[in-house]
Formats: sequence, C-alpha cells, structure tokens
Amino acid sequence: MLSDTQLSILLGAKDEVPHDALLFGLLTGMRSGEICGLMAADITAKGNLGRVVGIGPNVVRLLKSKTAEREVPLNGVLEGLLDTVLTTSGRLFPHLTVDKVVKRCAKLRQRHPELHGTLFHSTRQWFITQRERTGVPEHFTATLVGHHSARSTDKLTYGLYSAGISDAQKREIVEGIRLLDW
Repeated sequence: MLSDTQLSILLGAKDEVPHDALLFGLLTGMRSGEICGLMAADITAKGNLGRVVGIGPNVVRLLKSKTAEREVPLNGVLEGLLDTVLTTSGRLFPHLTVDKVVKRCAKLRQRHPELHGTLFHSTRQWFITQRERTGVPEHFTATLVGHHSARSTDKLTYGLYSAGISDAQKREIVEGIRLLDW
C-alpha cells in the first residue's frame, strides 16, 4: 500500500514515470497491462454519467480473466487528460509497454529509497484500499477492478440475483477518489 509520502513522490516524478498511466492506475485500479493496451476507441461517453473505459481484449492486449472484462467510469482528472493531452485515435499510450513501466518504476525506486517495496501494481492496491476506507462495499469495488471472488461469500445472493451496481453508482465511487494536492 502506498503511503502519502510515496504517493507524493510518484505524483511528483513526472519525468521519471509514465505519469498519465500512473494516474490511470491510481484513479481506476487498472492493471499495468490494461493501461498499456488502452485504445482511444475503448473510451465512450455515457451522457450525464461522463465517459467510461471499456476494458476488454483488443489488438494490443489480452485480459487476465473473463471477470477482468468490465466498464469503469473515468474520474474527472482522467477526462481532463483525454481532452488535453492524450491522443484521440489509436493507442492512448503508444510507446508504453508493461516492461517499460516496470523498468521505469525500478529506476525510480533506486532514486527514491522511500519507494522501497512499491511497484506500479501498488497503484491498484491504493485504489482498492481507498475504496475500502471510504466505505464502498467490497462487491462494488470488485466490479470496478475485475475481481469475481468478492461478489459474495456464497456466490448466491449477488452472484445469481444481483444485476450489479448501476452506472450512476460506479460514477459516484470513482468521483470519490481524491489525490493529494500536488
């Protein structure tokens, strides 16, 4: 789990880490492979619910499991990146691979001993922990990060009868994420 100090270092290391990809990890809980394979076509508008990213297999990436296929609302910070910085066609991060992300994070850990024990995947852990700490039910968070096991302990009530969380609930969860002032 990233501490506030570690989060500040990561957010401040714009030239050393793929900063925009880091923001996607922190604000969506996406895995590095999912982020590296993002296509502009994966982003769709849902009217007053804002934009969402559809995470599914594409020409760049496969998914870890069938449950990893999901739709996640984009936080306002990410919508701003889409409007100002990121490409509107093709891959959102055309020069980024999981290998490059891992190597850049390793170099960052060498420069900043305070980051010892962290990985890019720590952004996913941070997202999940923040959801837990703000009282979001576990099965809601599981839906956002593509986990099946947390739907219910007996996989009966939610697994068979629930339609899952609504698009409006997803939007509220994602908009509840706040980064440190940076």
